[in-house]
Amino acid sequence: MPPVSASHRELTTFLLVLAGLGVLSLLLLGIWMQMRRTALRSWQKLADEFKGEFKAKNQFQPDAVTGTYKGRPLILETAISMEEETPYFHTRCVMPLRNKAGFILGLRRKSMLEEVQFRNTPSGFDLSSEEFQKRFFVVCNMASHLNNVLNADAAKELLRYADVEVYIRLQTLEWRRAGEISDRKAIKNLTDVLIQFAEAIELLPGTSLTLTEKLADEALLAKGI
Repeated sequence: MPPVSASHRELTTFLLVLAGLGVLSLLLLGIWMQMRRTALRSWQKLADEFKGEFKAKNQFQPDAVTGTYKGRPLILETAISMEEETPYFHTRCVMPLRNKAGFILGLRRKSMLEEVQFRNTPSGFDLSSEEFQKRFFVVCNMASHLNNVLNADAAKELLRYADVEVYIRLQTLEWRRAGEISDRKAIKNLTDVLIQFAEAIELLPGTSLTLTEKLADEALLAKGI
């Protein structure tokens, strides 16, 4: 039997490596498809729990869930925010709000860099949770009611997430998190926080502020936090 040439061995090695890469690519594709479908299945289950409707963007991406949770209508959806210089893809849950007090609140978790940059900058609010005050940017037009709305339980839950934002406006309130969230427990826990906020805000006394003044307060959130 003639000896195997070096070029033949190199070709064989190349083909084996190529075949291995092909198998690895197929494996990674299968894992990616499974991960993508995880969000679809999760949101479909949420639609059933919320007795609502599920819509998908395609066979891999959920689009929205509309329904009712603990007696309150909501929409859960993915969206792209153009409020920043860079488009921001996120998941958000939005609920209507009866906000006769005109209470406005914006919360955003600081990045690690921002925690360092702003560690000596006072928030301007006397919050019941020092850790929350350290880790979140806060915008609010009614400091006297802030701790009634942002109670210890709500603060503790929000501290569990490294990327959460909350916006309370004149007619709606919402939470946001970066990317596509598939964790049903986290989605429901954050939505429970919104309900806590809504219940507290709806108990606040009405205000004598004009609509123009209320809209001016709401515009504080448009400036970003």
